[in-house]
Amino acid sequence: MIKNQIWLTKSYLTYLAKAKTRYKVHSPFVFDLVENILKDKTEYPEFKKIETYKKNISRSKTIIETVDFGARSENKPYTTSLEKVGDIVKRRSQQKNQARLLYRLSRHFKPENILEFGTAAGFSTAYIKAPVPESKMISMEGCASLANVAAGNLKKLGIKNMNISIGDFDVTLPTVLKKFDRLDFVFFDGNHRRKPTLDYFNRCSELAHKDTVFVFDDIHWSQGMENAWDVIKKDERASISIDLFWFGLIFFRKGIPKQDFIIRY
Repeated sequence: MIKNQIWLTKSYLTYLAKAKTRYKVHSPFVFDLVENILKDKTEYPEFKKIETYKKNISRSKTIIETVDFGARSENKPYTTSLEKVGDIVKRRSQQKNQARLLYRLSRHFKPENILEFGTAAGFSTAYIKAPVPESKMISMEGCASLANVAAGNLKKLGIKNMNISIGDFDVTLPTVLKKFDRLDFVFFDGNHRRKPTLDYFNRCSELAHKDTVFVFDDIHWSQGMENAWDVIKKDERASISIDLFWFGLIFFRKGIPKQDFIIRY
């Protein structure tokens, strides 16, 4: 944990040294994104509803057994542990600023087909889905007991037209992708390792189009994740990349020069 904190601190200082403000962004598309999404401080009604419920459920002392395929080792395909639901919500849910950004991205781009890697307790799912209630969404979760918790939370929050796919992503992803003709919005937050991240990117890119948005969580979490991000943003299919430190955004827009941005957020 200490080693990881040192890595994050060094990465964040590097990010701050390279990050630009909106005044130094010369791309009209990215400038518009900064002005209308990143800078948007509107208190949308859904925020209070989701955040009040999250605060209440974070006190839950109910214990469940969790399965983590993202923490596998050479000898074990997954790890298990007993955890309080409240602790999972506190530890694995997005921080408020990042969660609200997911909402604003979804609200702005209005995706009709959404895929999420890593449902956890369902709160990032709620932020993404709330502004586009009629859209189709599938969220993937490796742990069945946690998916059950998420399903209950989403029902209480009134989130509809979405399904949770349960199981190891390496096994379930091919089947999930067959349920989409195209992908408009993908949130990658389920396995913070280099090889799986690159594999998921390549598989999902086959269904991407000029208006697709890919959001990657924790792109500076480790050297492996930073390496994965470097490969992804250099991919010829990605026309615009935006590094917000915690999130990395990838766009597939056509007819514009390939550009990479590091934006202070």
